[in-house]
Amino acid sequence: MRFEIVKKYMDKRCIDAVLLDSPDSICWYFEGEVDSRIDQTRERGSFSILITGNKTIAICPEYDYERLKDEVLPPEVDAISCGRGEEFDHAVKRFCRSFEKVSTDNRRMYDERFSLLDEEFYLNMQELNDREIMRLRIMGKLSESILCEFAPELQPGMTELEIEKVLRALLIESGLEVPVLCVGSDERVARYVYPVSTGKKVQKYIVMRAVVRKQGLRIAFTRYFHFGEIPSEIEQNHERASGVFAKAAVAMMKARSMGEIYEEIQRAYSELKITPDFNGCPPGTSLGYSGEKFEMSQNSSLPVRSPAAYVLSPRVGGIFSEDTILVSDGGTAEFVTLSEDFPKIKVRLESFRVHRPWIMVL
Repeated sequence: MRFEIVKKYMDKRCIDAVLLDSPDSICWYFEGEVDSRIDQTRERGSFSILITGNKTIAICPEYDYERLKDEVLPPEVDAISCGRGEEFDHAVKRFCRSFEKVSTDNRRMYDERFSLLDEEFYLNMQELNDREIMRLRIMGKLSESILCEFAPELQPGMTELEIEKVLRALLIESGLEVPVLCVGSDERVARYVYPVSTGKKVQKYIVMRAVVRKQGLRIAFTRYFHFGEIPSEIEQNHERASGVFAKAAVAMMKARSMGEIYEEIQRAYSELKITPDFNGCPPGTSLGYSGEKFEMSQNSSLPVRSPAAYVLSPRVGGIFSEDTILVSDGGTAEFVTLSEDFPKIKVRLESFRVHRPWIMVL
């Protein structure tokens, strides 16, 4: 458990307790080993966690108390059952009455006694331990390997929905959750930021955008496929997007803030004489447990943490170059979603050679 990190935060903020209700926050607190969800589509879990000065307490609904205590919660966590007929948020507030100051991630709780957890708390959630880093690497390589193994099955005339259905099933069968999987084809590839799959039949060109989750951690990546010879305009846009990504990735190794990375992305667009193609979509964000909570934006002073996961996704002519990057304590940037099997191009930047995924020709 990350008890000491939360305790340090509490001492610094002079608060008596922290109440965690979000499944993401609870996954982070238990280092990915405890999942509070029953319904994976809901924003809240089946129990809340109250961290006080010397203990961790799980507040559980009565109907699920025995299962949570016996099969989910670690033995060092105290479990408390809410009574029947009491609305869960009211029960949680009742358990918190003895604390004068409580901070929470639950906006429904916000009042004169409950403050919301601030930016620093969520920045702490960015930093990963060795086990989580290994999990991130496995997720990345496994996801793209599945994509490569599935690629030979792609055929013109398949619908976007048919492709998504099979790929989603393969990822889930491998123990991964798939919050986002968009398959777009032909004119839809460059037209939409998220080309949500439709019944349209594929002709020549396919994009797959995915967010994959396991034990609370997320990765994101985008890959492209083409049947037959690739038109020069498409190649040019992919090369330019790859160049912008490469410059931003190198900048991440020494950047102190998200704003510095954003400036490097803007500079890369300018050097390549490209108009930034953000379309309201940030060119990069934090990832890990807290999802896309901190965007790379102009003048952002948000620090770049390490070791931590980020996604870079610059866009040129409607084409993304997108991968998840692990920034390490040693100042390196590792592309955790780029495996050995997918075709690549090499971008040359001074003393660096940055590999980027190319278009897989089918």
